Amino acid sequence: MRISTACKITIFGLTLFMPILFFGRVFAHGGGDEQIVREKAGPYYVTVWSTSDVRSSDLHFTVAVGDLEDSPVLNASVIIKVTPLDKGQPEIAKPATTGQSANKFRYETDFSGIETGVYLITVTINGDTGKGVTYFEMEHGYHEDTFWWNAVVVLSVVVLGVSGFLYLGRVRRDT
Repeated sequence: MRISTACKITIFGLTLFMPILFFGRVFAHGGGDEQIVREKAGPYYVTVWSTSDVRSSDLHFTVAVGDLEDSPVLNASVIIKVTPLDKGQPEIAKPATTGQSANKFRYETDFSGIETGVYLITVTINGDTGKGVTYFEMEHGYHEDTFWWNAVVVLSVVVLGVSGFLYLGRVRRDT
């Protein structure tokens, strides 16, 4: 029995992209929603990703720091400060480290108990070549209900799977 190239590509594509279809974004500990990309902050280039989970009230940050020659900076002190803009809550600051990162070329940290709202995020980098600061605003917790989207994806996969089995059964009978 010979499976066509198109069938192989389809199966490979579905296998590769199913987690993205189900969960909608890259998971924490190495990714999330891009907030800033390669922004210059003093003697560094900084990229920041965040993952916001309203159900657990967690806010996760991943930070990539590079020098001006595009080499990763792994020995800096990275502090992330979360300041609420629409509530009277106090600001919270935590260090981001490579120690809790799945990708040791990135700094990561988690904040727990963060209420939904709009926040100013300040990222401060202190390293051998100096200090850099960057900031951005983000919304935390305005989560969409994805039940129907997930149901459509599951139904599509079932239909594709049944179609594939019917196709393979037909090919076997014809040969």
